[in-house]
Amino acid sequence: MKNLLTTTAMLTLLSMTAMAQNENNRERPLIKEETKERVREKAQDVKEDVREGAEKLKNRAEDRAPEVKEELKETGQQVKEASQEVKEEVRASIVEPTRQRNDRYGLPWYDKGSVFVGSSIGVGLGSNNGLYLALDPRIGYFFQQGFMGGVRLGYDRRLSTSFRSNQFGLFARYYPFRTRISSFVGAGYNFGRERASNVAADEKARYNSINLEVGIQFYLLRNLGLEGSLETNYYDRSNPLAGRNRGGRARVGVNYYFGRSSR
Repeated sequence: MKNLLTTTAMLTLLSMTAMAQNENNRERPLIKEETKERVREKAQDVKEDVREGAEKLKNRAEDRAPEVKEELKETGQQVKEASQEVKEEVRASIVEPTRQRNDRYGLPWYDKGSVFVGSSIGVGLGSNNGLYLALDPRIGYFFQQGFMGGVRLGYDRRLSTSFRSNQFGLFARYYPFRTRISSFVGAGYNFGRERASNVAADEKARYNSINLEVGIQFYLLRNLGLEGSLETNYYDRSNPLAGRNRGGRARVGVNYYFGRSSR
């Protein structure tokens, strides 16, 4: 009995001691106030450092702005001078020699006021390898040296089908080299009417197109030139029933120039 009382007393004393320690731990804070204060001071110092750094960068940018502006201005001037040099080199190496060659060997065919009449025959392929022929008489007038405009008529005939068409068009050409062997580029607008076995006779199967061409011309006789060209339709709006679907064309033609005396 005596041992039981002693054991009970010891357990009670240990329990009271543990409770007292828990109370002390509950009242003690996890982070001391001093530590919190040091953290706040450090955060304030970092904030001040960031603000001072941003202010220095701002001042440096403001100080550098006039210099950067001046550098950009100088760079722009250098680019302008370089482009002018390239322009002068192109003029000296290409434009001027071409002009001198045209002045020395150029034909009066291409002078302002000259007129030419001519015609060409072309061969082309449509869809499904449909071969067709094209006849193209034309007349032109030189508004400026090397630049001319005119009108033309056209007749197309598809050999493998009943398709045929008539057209009227406006065209323009430029001849950069105007010697006995000359070259040209051109464009034209055409409109006309198509006919085929699957198109009713009273139906107006009209079409219009824009063509581009590039070619070369050779001096044959006094006022007569032989030309060859390649032509394609940049835009072609036609009646689908007519089965037109023309592709590129190779042309050979002759032109007669008058209104100026030949050299």
